[in-house]
Amino acid sequence: MYTIDFVATTGAGDVEINVTMSFEADKYSTWAENIEMVTFNGMDIMGLLTDEQFAELEAEGLRAIDAKKQWEKDNYEP
Repeated sequence: MYTIDFVATTGAGDVEINVTMSFEADKYSTWAENIEMVTFNGMDIMGLLTDEQFAELEAEGLRAIDAKKQWEKDNYEP
């Protein structure tokens, strides 16, 4: 299992939050992506998110995972 941490914005004021997402991966794809924790100023706010906000964070997390995999591919040294 892998994890990725990223900063996202949400809410009316585009508040910055920290998101931790876990996922399984091999060299071909990722699966079992799951948001583990969402924090604002060190407090867990996962239960306060709407379904729409949660879906947006999942999409941002998938983009962050893809960006990480691309960076690892571009910077691969055998």
